[in-house]
Amino acid sequence: MANDQVQSGRRPRLIDVAQAAGVSVATVSRVLDDHRAITPDTKARVIAIAQEMGYPLREGAQDKAKTRARKTRRSGSICAVMPVALPSGSRLANSFELNLLGGIGAAMRDHGLDFSISSQAPYDDASLARFMATHPYDGIIFLGQSQFHSGLNQMAQGGRPFVVWGVETLDQLYCSVGSNNAEGGWQATSHLVKLGRQRIAFIGQAAPITTAQTRQAQLSERLFGFRHALAGAGLPSGLTFLRPAPSGMQAGTEAVHALLDQKVAFDAIVASSDLVAVGAIRALHERGLRVPDDVAIVGYDDSEAARLAHPQLTTIRQDTILAGNLLVSKLLRMMEGYQVRSERLPTELVIRESCGALSAEGRMEPQVPNKAISP
Repeated sequence: MANDQVQSGRRPRLIDVAQAAGVSVATVSRVLDDHRAITPDTKARVIAIAQEMGYPLREGAQDKAKTRARKTRRSGSICAVMPVALPSGSRLANSFELNLLGGIGAAMRDHGLDFSISSQAPYDDASLARFMATHPYDGIIFLGQSQFHSGLNQMAQGGRPFVVWGVETLDQLYCSVGSNNAEGGWQATSHLVKLGRQRIAFIGQAAPITTAQTRQAQLSERLFGFRHALAGAGLPSGLTFLRPAPSGMQAGTEAVHALLDQKVAFDAIVASSDLVAVGAIRALHERGLRVPDDVAIVGYDDSEAARLAHPQLTTIRQDTILAGNLLVSKLLRMMEGYQVRSERLPTELVIRESCGALSAEGRMEPQVPNKAISP
């Protein structure tokens, strides 16, 4: 088509370029205007066809397209911002967050890009604004949400591309990727109900962050799924113990000791993370109770701790490789000028020794505890 136009001697029109490139006239127009909504590859292809046909390009159009393509894919221009308000001397992230960073790193490697990790993360709306003003990254991935949700909404009205690992709410103006935590909480609890457990407690680590708190939290979504499953089974849903502990293990240990000290009857636990579940197992062993005979336990995340626990931990799996791919791909699309949508990832129940028994035919076997623990 392009050669036909050249050989005919007729001056090519915009529609001729569009037909030769297999795109719309509007797309060709946007290419010539160097519009952000058009990918660098499409721009380069349309400009090459236009040049071959002899279509008069606006001055500098080709150079602008090449410059933008290099800018949007520049190595080192993407930063991952980790959660904040961590106690002095603590690790940068917990095991799940480190696995999520690994998923992001794998996706960046597949795209041939590098990324940075910020050690100076914001902690409220004001520090978020300062962070954005002083860090000239082309794209940012936030692994943290509740402490600056309103600030993220304000940022979404600016021009800096960013995505967030977290929940999705009706008033949210930015793109977030996260697991379906309500589904995960429901899966964990429903599994225990099927095993015949009647008094199921939810335990977790309360967030230490108090500045600029919002209602956005993965923990609250898991708790919602827990309560929904119990309500559907006609079981009590008020056994909730959230501890403001410096670590998940300590939160789990303290919650179990509190339940036992207050003589609360329970025969199963849904933990908000694997580390919380491991702490709960430790406390139960210290008090002479057996898992799963006396108390069955389900964790969350399917981290290395779940496989190393004794007994091995039944848990809810989050796909960190898929999560990393989605976070990176959505951010790169935004950096190229496209609009993207928030997305929820499915969760999966992984059955191990801490609760759950499958028959030889693969059916769930009811598991009745010796008694509801009430010392």
